[in-house]
Amino acid sequence: MKFSHYTWAIYLIVFPFYMFAEGNPQLADLFGALLIIANIKSILTSISANRYTKYLFLFVVYTFIVNSIWMLMIGDIKIIKNSIFYLYSFFIMLFIFNKLKDTSFLEITFKAISISLIVQAVLFPFIKNQGVRTQMFFNNPNQLALWGLCLLAIVYVLTRSLHKKTAYTILLLVLCTLFILISASRAALGGAIIFWMFFIIRSRKNLMIFVAASVIAFIIIDFNYDLNLENFAALEYNMDRFSNNTISGNQGIGTRGFQRIGENPQYLLFGAGEGAFERFNETIELHSIFASILFSYGIIGLFFYLGAFKSFTLKFSKETMAVLFPVVLFAAVHMTLRIPLFWITLLFVFYLHEEKIRTNNFLSTD
Repeated sequence: MKFSHYTWAIYLIVFPFYMFAEGNPQLADLFGALLIIANIKSILTSISANRYTKYLFLFVVYTFIVNSIWMLMIGDIKIIKNSIFYLYSFFIMLFIFNKLKDTSFLEITFKAISISLIVQAVLFPFIKNQGVRTQMFFNNPNQLALWGLCLLAIVYVLTRSLHKKTAYTILLLVLCTLFILISASRAALGGAIIFWMFFIIRSRKNLMIFVAASVIAFIIIDFNYDLNLENFAALEYNMDRFSNNTISGNQGIGTRGFQRIGENPQYLLFGAGEGAFERFNETIELHSIFASILFSYGIIGLFFYLGAFKSFTLKFSKETMAVLFPVVLFAAVHMTLRIPLFWITLLFVFYLHEEKIRTNNFLSTD
């Protein structure tokens, strides 16, 4: 087995363990840097592999241009840090891009994700009370929610590609959903519900296994506990959030930074750079990947980023939509672009989309 494969496996296993404050590299990034260094030649030669990689590269380059200009204008070197994160995430994504046709790489990815989920599930009972919104070893619950949501999509793609048993697939998907649930993220839970609706109705076998597993789980829980909503604080909290938009103080447009766009339209063409929010009498970033790109990098930056996903509009299948939509829904209300796993997840969905197109083309010419 190649050194890079083992390093990649370790990266996935230690990814949920955040050792440092928000906005800083974490333990997994040490192994991510090793992957980039060991594979830099193949990474650089893959930049222009297709429209997807080309446009994402143009987006990253443009962020460097915009942030460099603003860094010099306002004298804040921290602004350039965001572009460095994007370049790092882009290179990690290109490393995986070169491995997608390697079955052994997909297998070790699947095993590493399985280990990661099981490790977190085993450690979960030992986590001290973190309130109704659990964050495990992340810095905040939304990071946990994104991790669970991304793995939900990746696990689905891998089990489809590697033809894993349905029971094993459901077990891993349930673990992903558990972490989404305990994070009490409304956007993530909504996306997970949409995914499960698709997964259950996708085949009669899935439906039967899911029903059987649910019945067994409820019997076990009911045997040991008084089964009522009060025993599931995160579930109760999420139901309150769905039924009452004012349950959380961060639901308004003003507290998510969206009003910044309307108040400063002069930045919408080229971008205002990302960071130094005090310029706009704000202390928070825009809580949306799309709104943040638009304001920070303008229409030009948004064009480059969305241009990478143009191929998704060609022969867009229900399966691709069901896997992609939950992640996009979460990104629409959270800034996820600095998380490498978000880039990786979109790549896996892109891979699923391309595989379906190739399969359909093969069948149509058979």
